Amino acid sequence: MSNSLKKKTLIASSIIAVIILGFFREFLFTHINEQLFALWYDEPSRASDAIPCLKSVDYYTLYYTKWFLTALFSVLFYGVTIGLLKIIFDTSYWKEILIIYGVLIACSVITMAYGYATNTLEETYLLARLFMGVAQSPLVLMVMIPGIWLRKRSS
Repeated sequence: MSNSLKKKTLIASSIIAVIILGFFREFLFTHINEQLFALWYDEPSRASDAIPCLKSVDYYTLYYTKWFLTALFSVLFYGVTIGLLKIIFDTSYWKEILIIYGVLIACSVITMAYGYATNTLEETYLLARLFMGVAQSPLVLMVMIPGIWLRKRSS
């Protein structure tokens, strides 16, 4: 197998892995949120039985587990982004990606802090969640690939 074919195969399989990771994250968080809703409002849960431990934990354990999973998926997508950029462009661009993730996390923290300070947490939470949602998704990768390609093309 030629190097070009190996690289294309690696890129394709990496993209498939990113898609699977994104769908897994979405599935997991959707069902955690469903279970949290059911526990908070004392209603029957519609969360999937495919996640067996989900229905056996209390509200606050599940709530704080979500914070841990948010950090974990952010780190995973950071790593996947660096890895895939390294495969595609032979350079990881880790500094640029670190800055982007740092800005996303800082914006989220600042937004939450502002919400606490001004007693507007309900309003600011959605914006903070948006910033962290970008960090836990392939969106940074989807912007960086054409951005790097255009930068290389123009130089």
